Amino acid sequence: MMRTPAVPMLCDVNVLLALATDRHAAHTAAVRWLDDVPVGGATICRIAQTGLLQLLNNPAVMREDVLDTTACWGLWCRFLEDERIHFIPTEPPSLDATFERFTSGRMFTPKLWPDAYLAAYAQVSGLVLVTFDHGFRQFDSLACHVLESGQLPL
Repeated sequence: MMRTPAVPMLCDVNVLLALATDRHAAHTAAVRWLDDVPVGGATICRIAQTGLLQLLNNPAVMREDVLDTTACWGLWCRFLEDERIHFIPTEPPSLDATFERFTSGRMFTPKLWPDAYLAAYAQVSGLVLVTFDHGFRQFDSLACHVLESGQLPL
């Protein structure tokens, strides 16, 4: 089992969704990871926040557990009450150059742009990206901590 790195981490949307609902296949792994995170050690940026809220409000994803917008905001506020979680609503300086480097010359995939953005955000901010998605390893020099769930995420 991999230990959580001691440096602050940037949360991918798949980790946030797994934390948000106990019906997610990776919920237990996400909770185990968060249990090892120190105060302020789990960072959430704006694109991860909006991605989480969009998924929680999407009946195709959440099925009978779909949340209305008011419930989404209530869950978001509970995230922010956790002292381990730190929300940064602004972008770091010089993000665009790294974002461009991570996307230039690549073929379109549905996740290219948000994944490249998160990878660039993590790298420019000196954060380790925490995710269940092995695809982030495509971004050269990205510090990435891939959690193992034992199952495919929701």
